[in-house]
Amino acid sequence: MNEHPPEQRSEPQSEHRIEHRSAYEASRAIAARVDALHADDPQFARAVPSPSVVEGIRRADGSLIGTISAAMSGYADRPALGRRAERIVEDPATGRRTAELLPHFETVTYAELWQQVGSLATAWAGCVPGGLRAGDFIGVLGFTSADYATIDLACMYLGAVSVPLPTGWSAARLAPILTETEPRILAADLASLGAAVEAVLATDSIQRLVVFDYDPRLDDHRETLRTAVDKLSGRAPVVPLQEELGRGRRLPVLEPRDDGDPDRLVGLIYTSGSTGAPKGAMYTASVITRMWQNSRTGMPNAAPGSDKPVPTIVLHYMPMSHVNGRARLISGLASGGVGFYTARSDMSTLFDDIGLARPTVLSLVPRICDMVHQRYLLEADRLSRTGLARADAETAALTRVRDDMLGGRIVSALCGSAPLSSQMHTFMAAVLGTKVVDCYGSTETTRPVIVDQQVRRPPVIDYRLVDVPELGYFATDKPHPRGELRLKSTGLVQGYYKQPEATARAFDEDGYYRTGDVVAELAPDRLVYVDRINNVVKLSQGEFVAVSKLEALYATSPYVSQIYVYGSSEQAFLLAVVVTDREQQPGRPDDDAAIRARILDSMRELARDAGLDSYEIPYDVILEPQPFTIENGLLSGVGKLLRPALKERYGAQLEQRYADIADGRAGRIAALRAAGRSAEPLDAVLAAVQITLGYPASMVVPEAAFTDLGGDSLSALTFSTVLEQIFDTEVPVQTVLSPTSTLAGIANHLSLSAAPGAAAIPRPTFASVHGRGATEVRASDLTLDRFIDEQVLARAPKASEAPDAPNRTDPPATGNVLLTGATGYLGRFLAVEWLERVAAAGARLTVLARGADDAAAEQRVLQCLRGAAADRTDWFDAVAAQHLEVLAADVSAPKLGLDRTTWERLAAETDRIVHSAALVNHVLPYSRLFEPNVVATAELIELALTHRMKKFAYVSTIAAAMMPDGTFLDETADVRTASPVRQLNDSDANGYSTSKWAGEVLLREAHDRTGLPAAVFRPDMILAHSRLPGQLNLPDRFTRLILSVAATGMAPRSFHRLDANGNRRRAHYSGLPVDFTAEAIASLSARSQDGYGDGHGYTYGYVTYNSVNANDDDVSLDEIVDWLIRAGHPITRFDDYEQWRVRFEAALRGLPDHQRRLSMLPLMRAYARPTEPRTSSMVPAERFITAVAESGAGGGSIPSLSAEFIDKCAADLKALGLL
Repeated sequence: MNEHPPEQRSEPQSEHRIEHRSAYEASRAIAARVDALHADDPQFARAVPSPSVVEGIRRADGSLIGTISAAMSGYADRPALGRRAERIVEDPATGRRTAELLPHFETVTYAELWQQVGSLATAWAGCVPGGLRAGDFIGVLGFTSADYATIDLACMYLGAVSVPLPTGWSAARLAPILTETEPRILAADLASLGAAVEAVLATDSIQRLVVFDYDPRLDDHRETLRTAVDKLSGRAPVVPLQEELGRGRRLPVLEPRDDGDPDRLVGLIYTSGSTGAPKGAMYTASVITRMWQNSRTGMPNAAPGSDKPVPTIVLHYMPMSHVNGRARLISGLASGGVGFYTARSDMSTLFDDIGLARPTVLSLVPRICDMVHQRYLLEADRLSRTGLARADAETAALTRVRDDMLGGRIVSALCGSAPLSSQMHTFMAAVLGTKVVDCYGSTETTRPVIVDQQVRRPPVIDYRLVDVPELGYFATDKPHPRGELRLKSTGLVQGYYKQPEATARAFDEDGYYRTGDVVAELAPDRLVYVDRINNVVKLSQGEFVAVSKLEALYATSPYVSQIYVYGSSEQAFLLAVVVTDREQQPGRPDDDAAIRARILDSMRELARDAGLDSYEIPYDVILEPQPFTIENGLLSGVGKLLRPALKERYGAQLEQRYADIADGRAGRIAALRAAGRSAEPLDAVLAAVQITLGYPASMVVPEAAFTDLGGDSLSALTFSTVLEQIFDTEVPVQTVLSPTSTLAGIANHLSLSAAPGAAAIPRPTFASVHGRGATEVRASDLTLDRFIDEQVLARAPKASEAPDAPNRTDPPATGNVLLTGATGYLGRFLAVEWLERVAAAGARLTVLARGADDAAAEQRVLQCLRGAAADRTDWFDAVAAQHLEVLAADVSAPKLGLDRTTWERLAAETDRIVHSAALVNHVLPYSRLFEPNVVATAELIELALTHRMKKFAYVSTIAAAMMPDGTFLDETADVRTASPVRQLNDSDANGYSTSKWAGEVLLREAHDRTGLPAAVFRPDMILAHSRLPGQLNLPDRFTRLILSVAATGMAPRSFHRLDANGNRRRAHYSGLPVDFTAEAIASLSARSQDGYGDGHGYTYGYVTYNSVNANDDDVSLDEIVDWLIRAGHPITRFDDYEQWRVRFEAALRGLPDHQRRLSMLPLMRAYARPTEPRTSSMVPAERFITAVAESGAGGGSIPSLSAEFIDKCAADLKALGLL
């Protein structure tokens, strides 16, 4: 049983500000806490291990009973186990008696516990026909408790074999275990009595049913017991544990049975059975003895800065059927500590119990951490409402949670059942005031073998990493070897009870245990968990689910053609993607809700017939109209589901569905949708965020920004869609993603859209221009009158008017320049170029940028521009103070989001507009980029045509000139006639390239109708700065590729199709450094006072430049990889492109978070197969080449990429900590 699920949790960022303390500071704080507890806390001081008892336990090594007896006698007078005190309450109306918890624990001493153990063993020795013999099996079913511990210890006392059964399993699920072990006694707590009775009826070997955690004073308890007695009448006696103890006390004391055999079977801990029949890991006397012996000194390293010992005081809530539950019990009893038990199995009293028990060690699982986090947020909110500053409230909340809710004594925190996210690690360490230790182990290893990524020696003797080619993991992976972890350890179990085949499969031919987990080796003996081999999902409550088994079952439904079952360690239930033949569905084939309901009903029926548990039934399904095929990469060559590909395809949708379901949020959205435009906008926005990002309501506040909450372009798309479905009003993705946009601001956008009179000023939308649901867009759709007021167009100069017409005013060569996009990558360098030009001319550069106000916008712009002028900051500061104006604006809003006075001023004073702003996103569809990229261009055209004609420079993209056959438009072609129609699809960057094409169409329309002088620049990839350190565009494709190839150490022989002889072909990469691109655009758009000439004599013209690297230099991506290799980067070339792709993608998934987020992983679709090589001549760029030479930009020639430039890019990545 693997203790780490396949995925790390993804934790939402919260409001809390957690301060990171150094390891030294943390250890000093823990040491001070321990010293204070020794001085002021008598219970703490009395519970530390006794050196004499520790020595006595050591001397008993080799004997399990001797070891346990030494602890029990040595600590005889100390409290051992505690349960919540109760009082009996009688309902005056009905007379029924129930229990009410009291705010303290009742404890038994070690001597009393051992006496109870002896009494129970004595009673059981002769309670079944022929007597209970050493080696007989006793099954235990129930939640962890002091009674459970007594029973488990009595099994060891008797020499019997304890079989802790998984809590919550049905009798049918338990049947294979009971059949295999043939227990003579079954002990069950009251809550499990129903399943226990069914198990007794189905299992001939069980001769006695013992009921623990039973109180005869309670009416419900007595009635439940009576029902069980009646059902088993004549089959087996049903006896409360108290009666067994009483009978044992009246009998002669039985001496402990211990034959001294270290290989004697003492207990079985069963795996989940998720891959077939459950497997019972055999825990021998030597294994259990070692667990006790290793725990006898308590926690000697818990407080490294203190010379005082730390006692083991535990709050038990983990099940005894899990190795962690057993380990925590032993760790306390072996060291003289005390173990308190949570009062309710549903965890409803957990934090009350922790606060009362005040443990020194706490085992963490994500569910518990989430609960702590929620308590912290609630407390911080409560304190904030009292008038305390938020930062002070959060600090006070941390202290109150640690000292009051968690008892204030925790010195050690362990995470071993499921991993925590790095954010949750940080939070829990801060709230506990101690380090959170991450432990990796399994049922079979019996103890942690990796602690905080470090292999523990002992118990580990040796380990190896073995290739898992089907998942793309190899010991040769770069930068870190990856593979299945196999190990030899002194703590390993000998195998599985009565399952020699399973035992043989668990160990390889050299005796190494196959963990089934993929790890990466960061350094010798330093391993980090990556993946799980088997198709097994561990749910948040600890259940393991064999999804392949479920898929085979549910595929038998008449309504299911194919199915992919999905689960997450963060969720308690499954989801599924189902391919269904709609034509075979009864009723309407387009009724998704009815189809989903029918599929789910069918699954429930199949599950019921198969005896499955509720958590093995998908809670909901996503309907997929297209089948999984080999061609679409979702099936292997033999027809098996390719899970990594399926997860990549559907993972985001499935995770979003989890968020929709959580905490009834989907119901809230449904109600808002029903309310429609009458819904309160802020309520709808907050609910939509909770659904989209999976946030609890307490963490979503109106002042938060969508991006601050972890939102990205894809989640923004979902978020805006939800709101649009409620209000029938478009919510632009740009509005959602703006760094200055808050949730309250988005709600205000909705309010204004719904306000009376809002419809009087219709805004162009994708639907109004192209038609709702359009799958292609036409240049003829993009007429100026759909975007710009007709009066503005009527007043603008016409193309037929002569240059000396009275209403025509020539803009000066430079003059005042208005620029957009200055906070973008290219835009910041363009801004510096233009700032230099306007300063020389005594003019002004006005920059439009998003911001809460002008000051906030200016701060953002200055920060960006100082980086772009890092080699001359003194010059920049001086010039900017005199010639730079920054205005808070929204270029896609009416009148650019400016007040009328500012708009009129800019219309009158601006001579030139340079439009480089755009929402650059290769994933979003055109419909979502329409407003930020198309409407914004139209708004700026309107400004250019108002009062006086202005020159217009537009930054497009070479992708806008790409035709369906892979050729490119000539620079002289009219984009409207040469490319009149664009198809909308999910191909790479289709939405972005189409939005820039649309901007070109609008500019061409404006030029023809009014004579607007326009220059269009179509750059390809804009690369790093050729000189300035650290100036590179991290999210762009080229940087991602350099990072990914260097970080993984993998590249194909060629990124392009090979020739007939298998050789690399000539190819060319047309990217250019950002500094050259910015200088070229500025120079060519400001070449002469006469306007835009192209060498062919016209002045107020329309000119297009394919601004690409057109050098015939054979510098391709393949050559760039060659340069990286020659520079010393250890990169392996793969002859087989598909082998590279599979291994490369798997390696990217295994990169650390900071690298993976900036890797090629989200863009791998574009690298599904080698491309046809593109040569320099494929993109016509004669006009650009000539203009560069004439203007002298970049020295008059287009630069070729060089090995030195690539070295500089790699050095930048290294300096940023990415390589």
